[in-house]
Amino acid sequence: MTHSGDRPQTITTRGQLTALALLLAGVAVLAKWHDGPVFWCGALLGLAGVGGYFTRFDSPRGAAQWLLAAVGFCLVALFTVQFLIGVLS
Repeated sequence: MTHSGDRPQTITTRGQLTALALLLAGVAVLAKWHDGPVFWCGALLGLAGVGGYFTRFDSPRGAAQWLLAAVGFCLVALFTVQFLIGVLS
């Protein structure tokens, strides 16, 4: 059995930060535009962020990751509300 080496422990991973950035970008786009192709681009950004959120924050470890997971949960809720406002208006 081989050992591939130890990786340094970080508070967050690049995937977690990317998921939160995609969610934030999706919310920002949907807050400004409620129709047209820009709306749907924002919706795709947000959906990618939601998918990343559910895959990257499956088991947060430590207080910092729990805090980021809570922020991500709030961003998912905000994205859902903004998306429904755009679709239903």
